[in-house]
Amino acid sequence: MNTAERSDTYAAVDLGSNSFHLLVARRDHGELRVLDRIKDMVRLGGGLDADGHLDPAVQDRAFASLARFGQRLRGIPQDNLRAVGTQTFRRMKNANAFLMIAETALGCGIDIIAGREEARLIYLGVIQGVAGHEDRRLVIDIGGGSTELVIGQGSQPLEMESLQYGCVSLTRRFFGDGRLSRKRWNKALSAILADMQELRLRYLRAGWDTAIGSSGTIRAVEAICQRMGWVERDITADALQMLADRLLQFDTVDAVNLPGLSDRRHPVLVGGLVMLQACFEALEIRTLKVSPFALREGLLQDMLGRLEHRDPRDKTVESFMSRYSVDPAQVERIKRTALTACDKIGDAMFLRPIHRQLLGWAADLHETGLSVSHSQYQVHSGYLVENSDMPGFTRQEQLFLAALVRNHRRVIPRGYADKLPSRMHEPLRMTLMCLRLACILCRSRDDSAIPAFRLSGTDNTMTVGLPRDWVAAHPLTVFDLQQESKDLKSIGLQFRVDTGET
Repeated sequence: MNTAERSDTYAAVDLGSNSFHLLVARRDHGELRVLDRIKDMVRLGGGLDADGHLDPAVQDRAFASLARFGQRLRGIPQDNLRAVGTQTFRRMKNANAFLMIAETALGCGIDIIAGREEARLIYLGVIQGVAGHEDRRLVIDIGGGSTELVIGQGSQPLEMESLQYGCVSLTRRFFGDGRLSRKRWNKALSAILADMQELRLRYLRAGWDTAIGSSGTIRAVEAICQRMGWVERDITADALQMLADRLLQFDTVDAVNLPGLSDRRHPVLVGGLVMLQACFEALEIRTLKVSPFALREGLLQDMLGRLEHRDPRDKTVESFMSRYSVDPAQVERIKRTALTACDKIGDAMFLRPIHRQLLGWAADLHETGLSVSHSQYQVHSGYLVENSDMPGFTRQEQLFLAALVRNHRRVIPRGYADKLPSRMHEPLRMTLMCLRLACILCRSRDDSAIPAFRLSGTDNTMTVGLPRDWVAAHPLTVFDLQQESKDLKSIGLQFRVDTGET
C-alpha cells in the first residue's frame, strides 16, 4: 500500500462484550468502500465477575485477538483509526491496566464510550443503509452486555437509551447453569420489562415510522425464522413468539438445535432472544427490519464527519455553554490565549491535534461551574463536565476535559490524572499548564491587557517570556505567575517567568 492509499484508508475497531469487530475501508469520492472485515467471538463479558475482575483465560483470548487486529492495522495513520470499548470495559474494575496491554497489542488507543454515545454511533451506522431522510426510525441493537435503543429522524438522534441487559449478561444471570424453562424465561422477561417502564412511555409518545434492528443476535433470529419458514425477511412479532416457544421445548442451552443457528451464537441466543422479546412487547413492535450495519460503521462515519468539520462534539460544547450561560467573550479570550500557548510548545511536547481540540473545549467549558456557585467554581465545572451526557465524546475525552476544567486554578491535587490511562497523562499536564497560564493572563477580562508572550521549554521545565514594559504595568499578574511557579511544582513542572524580554 503506497502513501496515498494509506492516507485514504480508515479502520474502526468495536470491542464489544461478546465479539470484537474490525472494519477497514477506503475513502473513494467522499464515500467509504469496505476493504476488510474481521470478527472474533471473544466473549469478554462472559469472563467478567460480579466485582469487575476479568478471568485470565478470557483476558489472554482478548489480547490474542487484538494482536491479530493490530497486524491488519499496521501502516494505517493513527488519525485514521478509532477503537472503542463498550459495556464490559465500562464495568471492568481496573480498565486502565487492561488497556495498557490491549493498546500495545492493537497498536492504537482504545476509547471507552458511554452507553448513550454507543447508541448515537449505532444509529449513525444503521442509517447508512436506510433509504429516505425524513422518516422517523427506532433502532435496536442488542449487544453482549447492553442494549441500545434510539429514535431518530434523518441523521439526528432524538431519544437515546442504553439498558444494562445484553445477550451475554442475561444468559449468565437467568440461565447461568444452562437449564431452560418457561419459569426462568418469564422471570427474565419481567425483570427487563420492569426496567423499561419509563422508556416505554417516552418512546411510545415520541413514535416512529420504521423499527430497525442491528447486531448479531437480531441477524441470527432473522436467519432462524427464515429457515423455519416463518418469514421471508425481517422479524415479525408472531415469528418471534414461535421462536421463543420452540426454544423453550429444549431443556438446556446445550441441547438447543435450530436451523441457521451458528456455533458461535448458540451459547448466548437465549439471553438475546428474551431481550428482543421484551423490546417487542414494551414498544408494541409488529415488524422489525434487520440492518447489516452497526457500531463499527457508525465509527467510520463519525470519523469521516470529523475530518470534514462535522464534529458532533462542537455542537455538544455549544449546547453546554448555552445551558450554563458562560461569558462568551471571556471563554474566547482564554481559548485564544491557551491555544497560542499550545501552538508554541506543541511540536516539542508531542501534543497531537486531539489534545489541542480538548484544550480548546476545556477553555469553552471552564466557567460552567459559575452557574452553581462562585466559590470553588472550578470544582463544580469539573463535576458537570465529568457527569453530564456529552454526545460525541468518549469517556476518556470527557475525563480529560473534566481534569482540565477542575484544575485550571488553585492547588492541583495529587492524583489529578489517576482516572485517565497513562498515555494521556503527559498531554494532560502540558495542556493544563497552557490553560492555567491563559487564565492568569486573561484574569482582568480585558483584551488589551493580554501580552504577546514567549513560551518554550522541555518536558519538565517551561519558561514564559514577557515584555518588560508590560511587566511594569501589571504587577498583580506577575505575582500570580510567580505563584503559579509554586503550584506547577506539584505536577513536576519547573515554571519560570522571564521579565527581561523587550
